[in-house]
Amino acid sequence: MAHLILDVMGGDHAPKSILHGAASALPTLKNAGATLVLVGSREACAAILADKVCRQLKQELDSNAGFVTWIEASENIEMDDTIKSLRQKPKASINIGCKLASETWQAWKKDGSQNPAAFISAGHSGAMMASALIHMGRLKGVERPGIAVTLPTLSADGCVVIDVGANVDCKPEHLRDFAVMGALYAQVDRKSPGLPKVGILSNGEEKSKGNELTRTAREMVEKLPYFSEIARFEGYAEGKEIFKGKVDVVVCDGFVGNVVLKSVEGLGSAVVRILKDAAKTNPLASIGFLLASPVFKALKKKLDYAEYGAAPLLGVQGYAFICHGRSNPKAVVSALLRAHTALEKKIVEGLEIALARNAEVKDTA
Repeated sequence: MAHLILDVMGGDHAPKSILHGAASALPTLKNAGATLVLVGSREACAAILADKVCRQLKQELDSNAGFVTWIEASENIEMDDTIKSLRQKPKASINIGCKLASETWQAWKKDGSQNPAAFISAGHSGAMMASALIHMGRLKGVERPGIAVTLPTLSADGCVVIDVGANVDCKPEHLRDFAVMGALYAQVDRKSPGLPKVGILSNGEEKSKGNELTRTAREMVEKLPYFSEIARFEGYAEGKEIFKGKVDVVVCDGFVGNVVLKSVEGLGSAVVRILKDAAKTNPLASIGFLLASPVFKALKKKLDYAEYGAAPLLGVQGYAFICHGRSNPKAVVSALLRAHTALEKKIVEGLEIALARNAEVKDTA
């Protein structure tokens, strides 16, 4: 049975959007046999739980049916708080959620008495990463966890970009670990045949391109004797290859990855706006835009962050998912389902095994 822990206080539109998203996801989660734990201030959420949208969610809470439970969190990490607030607010929802997820992981490792749980939050991303490191710790062999985001591409599977913000300064060893973690994560719900293709983001495909960081990282991945069992290493990948579907995983440091991510977010809304403005220039264009509206709706859906929901923090001992701060109910539903799938696929357990082999290679190198 999968257990999902949701921070109802995190995000620009919390707790309303978070609770509405949880209510919408509840039927699917119940059918899948998953349990949902809500973490936050029940007093602050009382009025929203009374909404007709959350009727079933409230009934589950009030009846103690077992599918939904509530854990009180008397504090919250605000978006303008510093990371130091983690120590100052031990009863914050982010701290409680990360600790709970960590306890289930440790119990599973010790005697299998519990299944690992996933913690999902749209709150302060820096605090989420710091709390996960404090309460969960790193998987053996991981120096720096990375945030993995799946971007829409011409491929049915999209492209996993790792890291997109957890680490702005990286060593080659970090990129090598990102390649391993990204390759395994790309296999979750993979539709295309064959192993995922992995490339290190660079300014050209030739080996002479890149910088010292990417060149050394490329050599390290090429020397991993087992990497061919989990992925096809393509060497370097240029930015244009991400969206063509030529690669399934792109590896980069968090500074570059975050720039890529924010550029894509801006591009999506800009393209739709440009098309709408162009359609207003003459009647024929307006008619054409109207006739093509299903196509534009499909494009907008493909570029919508809400379709992907949450990004996993890969490399910690447990399941931690970071949502967009502006998450709406649809994004919360997607985040819960993505976390559920990761639990079912045992992605972190697979990472742990692969990284242990990675550590063996480092020890013998």
